[in-house]
Amino acid sequence: MTSLSPAAIDQAASLFAKARLERGIVDGLPPDLAPATITEAYAIQAKLAEKLGWAVGGWFCGCTNRAIQEQLGLAEPYCAPLFRHLIYRAPAVLDSKDFAPIVLECEFSFILARDLPARPLPYELGDVQAAIATLHPSIEVVAGTLKNWRQQPPFTIIADNGVDGALVLGEGKSDWRNHDLARVPVELIVDGDPVQKGYGANVLGNPLNALLWLANEQRKRGNGLQAGDVYNTGTATLMQPMKAGQHAVASFGPLGTVELRLV
Repeated sequence: MTSLSPAAIDQAASLFAKARLERGIVDGLPPDLAPATITEAYAIQAKLAEKLGWAVGGWFCGCTNRAIQEQLGLAEPYCAPLFRHLIYRAPAVLDSKDFAPIVLECEFSFILARDLPARPLPYELGDVQAAIATLHPSIEVVAGTLKNWRQQPPFTIIADNGVDGALVLGEGKSDWRNHDLARVPVELIVDGDPVQKGYGANVLGNPLNALLWLANEQRKRGNGLQAGDVYNTGTATLMQPMKAGQHAVASFGPLGTVELRLV
């Protein structure tokens, strides 16, 4: 149940949709349109996706990193649609004019070999592992439409499709099972300088745990995860600002690298 009326949900989603389509910025949601619960946030998020009409190429997890949860004031992860036209293959070149101010996150992403459909019983870790085709090192470009989004209320952040921007995928690995993902080192290098470091363990203890959480979150909603789609699991490092003219490389140790240039 939501306390926001359908009209309020529609109006909030319209503000975000207009900003995305016009590459604008939303100062924030007025009190009568602001979600007070995660249920209201997801209702606005879903209406936003409906208004945009963009093809969905997967889902992404947010706030699977404890440090990011503390920064944003959330006690649990969230998820949002990953729009297909905003998924890029590395090495990628993005135009800064297409995005609000950008921060980078280094994430483990998965492409499924088979569906994980909605079902009555929860998924277990083995179910999720068996469905994975490839693991990809990736950089999430976080750049929603909210002004100073890290100072915005957490449910407003979720309503703005989790302030997603784009996802850059490195080469996929089908032999990922040979590696302990929790111990994989992750390093972000910008213009040749190491700026962030982390490990797979920063993502709910293991990126596979985040994918399991996502599968069961979607299952509870009557949805599923689709074969061939992309699912990124939340950042293994702290967020890193990036500006036009910079070049970023994220190294995932034995799993390879992913490269992004912002022009």
